[in-house]
Amino acid sequence: MKFNRREMALLLGVVVVAWAAILLGLAKWQRSRSPSSAEPELAHYPGTEQVQEQTSENLGLRKYWFLLNEDYPSKSVYHFYRDHCRQKGWRIVNPGEPQWYRRSQSGKFYDLFSTTWISPDGLFQLELQMKSEVTPIRHEGEVVGEERAPGIKVYVTQRRVLVPGFMVRPDRGGEPASEIEVP
Repeated sequence: MKFNRREMALLLGVVVVAWAAILLGLAKWQRSRSPSSAEPELAHYPGTEQVQEQTSENLGLRKYWFLLNEDYPSKSVYHFYRDHCRQKGWRIVNPGEPQWYRRSQSGKFYDLFSTTWISPDGLFQLELQMKSEVTPIRHEGEVVGEERAPGIKVYVTQRRVLVPGFMVRPDRGGEPASEIEVP
């Protein structure tokens, strides 16, 4: 079947309008499922209460980051959010206890920690990501050790789930615009 430009433009317009209608319908449905369409409060790790958040009302997104002044493989931030989320009825998505894992990106190595919780109504997700940069020490072509950057970069993101049952996976490796040290 051959389409001319006018038919393609019309078809594209119909698809865009249909997609917008579906998204608006889903948003209306999500709001109607929740007794209160207000966003849940985003708890800040102790000592980061004054850290400014990035927000997007359209996406129901709130995010903040900081440099934790603790040594790898600290899980203190994870334990804080785990306990907070349990008290609020949020459920963890990952099966079992989350662990640190190593990734390489653009020739650099990072130890990463990531986990996600879902709100009781299924409309929001909370993502915790922690990152510790590692530089291999080489001698005569062999890795003989590693040097670790001080502190742990922590990213906390709360966002509205676009489609219930479908979660947005955390961005692995985005650098923050600015950092703050937390004692």
